Amino acid sequence: MRTARRAFRAAVLAGALIFLAGCPYSSDVPLGDPASAVIDRALPGTWRSEDPETHEKFTLTFASFNGHEMVGFSSEGEGKPISAFRLFVTPVGGERFLNVQELKDDSAPQWYLARYRVSGDTLSLRLVDDGLFGSKTFSSPQALQEFVASRLADPRLFGSPQDETPDMVLTRVPK
Repeated sequence: MRTARRAFRAAVLAGALIFLAGCPYSSDVPLGDPASAVIDRALPGTWRSEDPETHEKFTLTFASFNGHEMVGFSSEGEGKPISAFRLFVTPVGGERFLNVQELKDDSAPQWYLARYRVSGDTLSLRLVDDGLFGSKTFSSPQALQEFVASRLADPRLFGSPQDETPDMVLTRVPK
């Protein structure tokens, strides 16, 4: 699982520095309907984070794609591959989640979910963990959203009880 987490954090969230425990949840369906999503105007732009141990810098750039979705690009640094993602926001019970789907040649693209919060020039992200889901599958975004909404107060939505993984924190890069 550690290899899967490392690949995901590098690809999806610019090497998300701190997802050392648990495994990100992936779904065949997103948390909401992209056609009714609203772009959060606080997200577009470039965000940067630095690994406190290795001092590697990671960037995540969001750009509006259409009236409902964004495209995101992540990079682990100069000379390293850039990954691209389809993203849109779904609010659930007072929280905001990014639905993230890597843009790649894949017959079964998966959706990953990350709760996010923007405060000034700081973006905090926390991946939804697979621990509460077991082998449960969802036939619709509404069914997945109901499941997540009913478990928002459960810390296991983002990891095991002994997992003290903090949010990934990125800082906006000035234009």
